[in-house]
Amino acid sequence: MKRGFTLIEMLVVVVILATLMGMVFRLAAIGSDSDRKTKTIVRIQRLENCLSGYYAAFGSYPPVKRHGSPDPFLRVNGYGIQRDQRNESIWGWNSIGERAEIAAWRQVEAACRTQPVACNYPFPTGYSDVIRAISDDMKALIESGEEGFDAETLGEETLNKLRAGFDDGGSGGNTGRFSANKDKSSWREIQLFRFGLMSYLLPRYLVMMNGADDFFSGSFAQWNDNNTYPSDPFTGDLFSGWSIVKDYSESSQKEKLAKISNIPSQSVCARWMPNLADTCQANRGYTLFGISIRGKGDTILRARNTSIPIYSPQGPESSAYKDQYVLDGITVQDGWWRDLYYYSPPPHQKYVLWSAGANGRTFPPWISRTKLDSRANERVAKWTVDDITALSH
Repeated sequence: MKRGFTLIEMLVVVVILATLMGMVFRLAAIGSDSDRKTKTIVRIQRLENCLSGYYAAFGSYPPVKRHGSPDPFLRVNGYGIQRDQRNESIWGWNSIGERAEIAAWRQVEAACRTQPVACNYPFPTGYSDVIRAISDDMKALIESGEEGFDAETLGEETLNKLRAGFDDGGSGGNTGRFSANKDKSSWREIQLFRFGLMSYLLPRYLVMMNGADDFFSGSFAQWNDNNTYPSDPFTGDLFSGWSIVKDYSESSQKEKLAKISNIPSQSVCARWMPNLADTCQANRGYTLFGISIRGKGDTILRARNTSIPIYSPQGPESSAYKDQYVLDGITVQDGWWRDLYYYSPPPHQKYVLWSAGANGRTFPPWISRTKLDSRANERVAKWTVDDITALSH
């Protein structure tokens, strides 16, 4: 008689195979995690070189304007924008659970992003199809019920916002939805521009005005409050308006480009630009001073990034989800596809640059943990255990 496998023998084989497969997957995950950590450290080091160059040129580190409060106890709304009300109750951790932790983290994240790394600005004409495709993809993910795209993880307001979809903001110029609140400059009132760290380390005019729509012509207080008219580097005369700067920045004529490239605040960036070669995440390819800055395939606007900037020009309290649009931008992300964090208090003689690591959560280094009770300290310790921090300067 031919002897077959017994049930016990079959179970033993299955267990052995499952164990071996688990070991392989764990080893692969360790290798992948190590690669992500290495990539993060390299990008932080490159940014440190840029920051050293900036300090040598200007005597301070980039004075990134605060886009909110560094207070992690302020409530946030569905847009992640801080409110005026403080909320310390969630830090008691009386009922520790995933929902309570998410609520606490949303407040902490808003405080940590007070001085953002990314610079963001309205999309140029011609990107409507790309943005619409991403919007449809996000809506499909919400409807599919995929893990991570639910109310408990994202919050009901964010879920509704993504479910409603978004676009490129209309016609631009001084008409359409871009005209709403154009006389206001506060980030909380109209989230049209984000002047983060990269807007100081990159030649801002060459980046943000190249391909821009007419809203850069000087009508928007949020742009004007963060920019002054530059002077022609060859004559010393002020440019007559932002439309001239825009025209020169997107010109193919060497003479016009030279006038923008040689503005001192722009030309100084060439000193550290090699550090940003293939390092940045951007929605478009940029070659600045002969250096390609966008990593291959690295974009900010992608379907599975739930942190894509989605705003309403009606203000953060607006419930008109149909008025959502997204911004173009450039940033530097860690190996886990999350923006790095930057903090430099006035007078900007020191800074901290760091990554939240694999778990994606961190805590403001400027807040003393003695203010937290033991339970909150325990949770924050878990958040920061895998942080990757640059040397403090």
